Amino acid sequence: MGIKYRVIVREDTQSEEVAKTLMALAKRFGFIEDNDHPEYVFSIGGDGTFLKAVHLHLRKLKDINFVGIHTGSLGFFADFRPSDLEMVFTKIKEEKCNFNSYRLVKAEITQNNKKRNFYAVNEVRIENIHHTLVLDVSLNNDLLEKYRGNGVLVATQLGSSGYNKSLGGAIINRDLPLLEYTKIAPIANSVYRPLVNPLIIGEKDILTFKGENAFTFFGYDSLTKKLSDAPFTIKVFLSNKKVKIMHRDDRPYTTILNETFLGG
Repeated sequence: MGIKYRVIVREDTQSEEVAKTLMALAKRFGFIEDNDHPEYVFSIGGDGTFLKAVHLHLRKLKDINFVGIHTGSLGFFADFRPSDLEMVFTKIKEEKCNFNSYRLVKAEITQNNKKRNFYAVNEVRIENIHHTLVLDVSLNNDLLEKYRGNGVLVATQLGSSGYNKSLGGAIINRDLPLLEYTKIAPIANSVYRPLVNPLIIGEKDILTFKGENAFTFFGYDSLTKKLSDAPFTIKVFLSNKKVKIMHRDDRPYTTILNETFLGG
């Protein structure tokens, strides 16, 4: 029985051509296309395409290996180039792949006596686009601060180099299972004195946000949903769900950082 796979492709000409090449190689190597129960999911595009692929398969992550093929600027998740495709299939067939598993961040939202769970690879966000967002923020059930501003973000180590970095947060080594709590345009003056600096917390810590602002939005990776205009509680912590990513042997994390932020 051949290895089952699925391809998620960004909608552009280059990516679609690479997808045709990949599928031809997959057939040659005896792989079987199966969109319902894949063992390997290939994302062709950039990091956004990769995140889309993960969210499409959240219920089956433990059974799937993800392989990112980048067709544009270098990405954190898309380690391989189109020219690497034959090498990728050879390594899979010979079981010589370099895989790392990363825990997703989980958010439990309780509102109107209902609880909903959301997961993200990079980060979760609580934002208000109409007026100042007010939140009671607790760490492990102890009140940390009352936050006022545009919003807050909690990033994983993988997401620390994205939106979190743009907000002044630290980049966390991808081998460390940590979360980072960062503010989005906080109000800080002689009256309101929040912890302005980002806060890095451990894998067993739980952040809790309580608020009741109308027009509040919850974001998880590239997805967003509006919360109803009622009091809410959102608990954020590292989940037991993991995404398993295939990496290049010759592209360590230091190289990714150098290529992405320092010009390589």
